[in-house]
Amino acid sequence: MKEILKKIYWLTGAACIVYYFVLGFSVRFGLSQSWIWPMIGAALILAGCACLIRLPGWLRAVWRTLLCGGLALMIVLMGMVVSDMNRTPPMGLDYLIVLGARVEQEGPSRALQHRIDMAVEYMADNPDTIAIASGGRGTDEPISEAACIRDGLIAAGIAPERILLEDQSVTTAENMRFSEDLISDEDASVGIVTNNYHVHRALGLAEKAGIGNLYGVAAEYTGPTLFHYIVREALGLVADTMLGNL
Repeated sequence: MKEILKKIYWLTGAACIVYYFVLGFSVRFGLSQSWIWPMIGAALILAGCACLIRLPGWLRAVWRTLLCGGLALMIVLMGMVVSDMNRTPPMGLDYLIVLGARVEQEGPSRALQHRIDMAVEYMADNPDTIAIASGGRGTDEPISEAACIRDGLIAAGIAPERILLEDQSVTTAENMRFSEDLISDEDASVGIVTNNYHVHRALGLAEKAGIGNLYGVAAEYTGPTLFHYIVREALGLVADTMLGNL
């Protein structure tokens, strides 16, 4: 049994480290929270090495309990994230809150471009819907995320008067609180435009911020980074719950 566990730990740990490099080469090194993969990988490899030495029975029991409990919790949380990845909104929403994402030097990141494209598609079919472009400017971003969203919407043919700007937020929780201040009618129907992996947590944060009559508007996101973002969102649910944002 120890030999089997050792191999499982080592192979899984190696896979986590390899995945970190996949993320780095496919997107960029320094991707948000990508450090978790080498950290998990190192922990699993050390756990495999521990199989080679004789440990007290109570210590093995504690480790296995923590490992199984953590794994079960992650499976549940990831299931919650995946359950909302295909949300489609009704027609005729009053507002769309288009959440910001990273802005590269050359323009919107792939994740942000998908959000802009989804907002354009919806607003083209619903001419009375108002967009709230939401997102501040990071220290390494050329313009605010809100300005990038606005520029993308206008370039796609959306009239500037249909776009409100919220460019002060630095977290998703702030996105919701600051955007809520721009909604004049408390009974208005509101769609949250974000990437599919982010919909579940975004809706929870919006509800906590006091926005009612909510709908998720899932923008497509695929590729090797999708699994990373699903895991990140699961961890985000834990963090936001502990911070009182959910």
